Amino acid sequence: SPVEFAIRDAVLDLSTMEGYNEVKERFIDEIMVPYAYRGGIYALPETMDFTALFYRKDIISELGIILPDTWEELYNYVLPSLYQNGMEFYYPPDMTPFLFQRGGFFYSDDGLYSALDSTEAFQAFREYTEIFTHYGVPVMANFFNRMRSGEMPMGIGGYNLYMQLSVAAPELAGKWGIALIPGLEKDDGTIDRSNGTLSGQCDIILKQTDHPKEAWAFLKWWSSTAVQTRFAREIEAIIGAEARWNTANVEAFTSLSWNRADLKVITEQLQWAKGTPVVLGGYYTSRYINNAWNSVVVAGDNVRDTLEKAVKEINRELRMKQEEYGVYASR
Repeated sequence: SPVEFAIRDAVLDLSTMEGYNEVKERFIDEIMVPYAYRGGIYALPETMDFTALFYRKDIISELGIILPDTWEELYNYVLPSLYQNGMEFYYPPDMTPFLFQRGGFFYSDDGLYSALDSTEAFQAFREYTEIFTHYGVPVMANFFNRMRSGEMPMGIGGYNLYMQLSVAAPELAGKWGIALIPGLEKDDGTIDRSNGTLSGQCDIILKQTDHPKEAWAFLKWWSSTAVQTRFAREIEAIIGAEARWNTANVEAFTSLSWNRADLKVITEQLQWAKGTPVVLGGYYTSRYINNAWNSVVVAGDNVRDTLEKAVKEINRELRMKQEEYGVYASR
């Protein structure tokens, strides 16, 4: 990742470049989070992903199912209706909605410790595992194929699934749609729909370059609305809809030939997206969350004990990497 290059002093801090503040306005604020390190920004986003609730309009209408606004509505009304009709719901391996909707984080503010020992993280991990162990959502499934067959008429997906359904499932044209993902209802009645999927490809400038100003000028040009719009439209015109460029430039993204109703959902859900910082040793976080998930869902281990063990292992690796690079924790 760009931050791993930054840790090794191998890339330029783009936030120090002329015109950076104007350039960053082209993107969603949270997409810059994984590129930030010690006050600097070490990449510009090139593409971005989105998350949405995908559903078969024809089947959902026939069953009389109302799209869920909250997870509770999904558990109490949608899932029972699907199961009664021999159908299923798809949920990908992703803890972030449950964590971010509760106001939780993966790391402490200084990025030196795992924050998965918080109450919010425990509640999030418990719900993340219970959606499979208690509510019967399949552990693994090919959502695209099962949505086509009607076996799985609702689930969570992103850009790749959207393009698959648009291009490779012509028989479903007009029969599927997307909506905001379920959220957590707050005390004031508002619904938090935060999710974590956002960042895609990005661009960096290596520190050893002999032409930093020219490289930055190119990135400013390449990420501009006019260039990204033209590039996206031209490759889609030549190759087809399957080549739609999911540019991170928001204005260019919204100017492409999206279905208007779908674009409204996508842009609204993008406002809920949150970035996750990249920290020293952070690669252990996803690995041990996955290990903990397997321990609970597959092996039936205790949720709290399993998460606590994972946090210890994550913090151990974070500490080792901090010592390796001369960064020391304050506690």
